Amino acid sequence: MNNKAQTGQIFFNEVQAKFNLREPKSNKPTNIYLVCRIDRKQIRLSTGVKVYPEHWNVKKQEAYIGCRLSELDNLNNTIVNTKIIEIKNRFLQYKRYLCDNPNEIGNSVKILKKFIYKDTMEKEKQNINAVHWLRNTLALDRTIKDSTRADYVKQIKFFEAFLNEVGKYPISFSDINLPLIKDYESYLFNKEVGKGKTTKTTTVGNKVEKIICILKRAEQQGMIDIHESKLDKYKKPQSRQGDENEIYLTEDEIDKIYALRLTGREEEVRDLFVLQCWIGQRFSDTQAINEGIIKEAPNGKGKVIEIVQEKKTHRVSIPLLPVAIDILNKYKNGFPIYTNQTALNYLKNIGEKAGITRLHNVTEDRGGEVVTTQVKAYELIGTHTARRSFICNMLKHGYDSHIIMKITGHNDAKSFKKYVRLTSEDAALLMLETESTKVRQSDKVPTTISQEGNKEAINILKQYQNTINGITFDTLLDTQFFASKINKAAELQSQVGHLKNGKLCSYDNEITSLISEIEKFSQSSTSDSDVAKQYVKQLSVGKQSDLHDSFREMIIECVKIGISKDAIMQFINKALEIGLLDKERFTNIKEITTALLDKRNQG
Repeated sequence: MNNKAQTGQIFFNEVQAKFNLREPKSNKPTNIYLVCRIDRKQIRLSTGVKVYPEHWNVKKQEAYIGCRLSELDNLNNTIVNTKIIEIKNRFLQYKRYLCDNPNEIGNSVKILKKFIYKDTMEKEKQNINAVHWLRNTLALDRTIKDSTRADYVKQIKFFEAFLNEVGKYPISFSDINLPLIKDYESYLFNKEVGKGKTTKTTTVGNKVEKIICILKRAEQQGMIDIHESKLDKYKKPQSRQGDENEIYLTEDEIDKIYALRLTGREEEVRDLFVLQCWIGQRFSDTQAINEGIIKEAPNGKGKVIEIVQEKKTHRVSIPLLPVAIDILNKYKNGFPIYTNQTALNYLKNIGEKAGITRLHNVTEDRGGEVVTTQVKAYELIGTHTARRSFICNMLKHGYDSHIIMKITGHNDAKSFKKYVRLTSEDAALLMLETESTKVRQSDKVPTTISQEGNKEAINILKQYQNTINGITFDTLLDTQFFASKINKAAELQSQVGHLKNGKLCSYDNEITSLISEIEKFSQSSTSDSDVAKQYVKQLSVGKQSDLHDSFREMIIECVKIGISKDAIMQFINKALEIGLLDKERFTNIKEITTALLDKRNQG
């Protein structure tokens, strides 16, 4: 809730309600308004009743009733007075509510309307088909993009199907609450979407959250109260599959796809996909290519294209590497435009033809059951794979993540990190390669785009490359200390003891397996310790402090999940060896660890 901060004293008990006539000098019945002043602003709300001005007692704030008036006038005025008394009582309830809930003072006007118009609003809500209202409102809303609107309409269709199946359609806004949403969640969990497969946990959470998001738009028009219906209490179910199912393609694999002899739509979709792999844009933003401005880089060392991204509506400059230039030259008269679904219909087949058949472990969390299977990589290729491939391949070339983010249009590191699919092995090899080739790095050209013109284009970015060559703190932790496995075990352990779909969560086997891997890793030789030492030496004091804190948190997680004392101490010794810990921090962490282990042993 967007509550306004209270900056001064507010005495709501002193706020008074008055009733004024809309046209006090009229000779016809006129509307009566509730008038009050809240936070230095005058509020006027219609009472829904009228009175002749000559029948209104301004001093007593009520309509006259007496023998001098006709029976009909007395009847009308009785209705007025009854309504006035009712509103006064509701106003009193409103003041008491705000005095008991001062944190909601910022929404005082909105709350007042709810108290005064409670009956009317409830009656309206009960008579309105919520699904129809939402669908019609979305159709008229010009503040959202067409793609977002299409997705919202699709989500409403899913929700409508659920309501029909459980016999709750049509439904009013007053009947929409957290229990109903939880029923929808259960429905999605149990719904079969393939041969014996139920909906993925992540998909379930996304569908439910989108419905709540749509309902929040109805809240803006007073149709539903998200807080009262407890929809703000909804917690998205946590998937245990992580993001490892998403792949990126290596430069060699992209080359294989580009080398295929294809025709027609298949060729055009392939070209669009490969272009994405070299410019790093979303599929939706490739539609802006035709309006993009291609020009020489200001430093005269290559070409860039400027486009306006759809999602963030801001302009980005993209360096055009040789493959991208070849493709753009091929479509000088305009790039073909395809829908995301049309592209998806072709991509997996294209990947199979290119021989992208390496096996990839896919872990799926469906309806509380976690299953890991091996699938061929081409089956996982989608339109987003191209953007992910650009990011991962540029990181492997040593470009700093902040520079890549400027090209892809990411505003924050958190959203960017979701695209990074480098394995611990990728990171280790990159560090070793970077350190061993520093002397000749300025002459290094990626094999995939080894044309002479690439050297000039790539220099546009190289001037911004930092001293640590794009290796992140997480990369070091993942490489040196197997942090990804530790975090995975901790995540699984946090789920133990909770009920999911009526079943007690238990991941003993998975946790035991991870612990075994972690302890085995702790005993392995640190062959790349020299690389790690060099990396740590390059860190500033502030960044090194961040790394110390990350390491301490990781050690705490090791204790929590049951890693042996010997293995933990070996981790700490490795950290000292590479210079991640100085003698003082080394002693401190050992003391903390010993205390935590003693507490763990004591139960």
